Amino acid sequence: MTDTGVKLMGPREPIDATHYIDGLPPRPDPDLDRVLDAAERCLTRFGLRRATMSDIAREMGVARTTLYRQVSSLEEATALVFSRRLHRFIDKLLEMSRSGLDAEALVSVIARSVRMTLAEPIMQRLLQDEPDLLGDMLTSGAVAGLVDQIINLMTPVLGAAMDAGLIRGSDPAMAASWIVRSVLVLTAVPVPDADLERQVRYALLPLFEV
Repeated sequence: MTDTGVKLMGPREPIDATHYIDGLPPRPDPDLDRVLDAAERCLTRFGLRRATMSDIAREMGVARTTLYRQVSSLEEATALVFSRRLHRFIDKLLEMSRSGLDAEALVSVIARSVRMTLAEPIMQRLLQDEPDLLGDMLTSGAVAGLVDQIINLMTPVLGAAMDAGLIRGSDPAMAASWIVRSVLVLTAVPVPDADLERQVRYALLPLFEV
């Protein structure tokens, strides 16, 4: 049995996986934060189907011509909103995993990842009012590509934890794939929050505990 909590890597240097983020959609320029904040509020309020560029301009208190000088379309604004959220999520994931992971820490990372995703206002809107859109997004080629990139990001982190003896040795890429897809399933079909960590622990500890 391992102690709970995050442990140091041990014999290997901490893995800097940030270079894997290069394959993700570009991180939006901070100068666009005001636009993206307004777009996010409109997407949450009206949904992805009903929100318009006029709504975003009105939310910002600017003319549409001013908005169009910063983003060219609602599709671009929406893509930038999701890109910003994705990079913030990856930043948190790296922060949680940088010191190394044991099995209990992996349970915490997965549970926190699911909770962070479900807490997103746009995700709440999709789950409650536009679940068909969420299904389309999850089965699209673009999302599948992002899943592969996040798996590539996690693989060296898990490999280092295995080498350090913090989690059971196995194929780190396969383990990363299982974790990422588990987060997707738990996000698309949420379990009661009180049961989340118990269910993750039930499925994960037999695979990773040393």
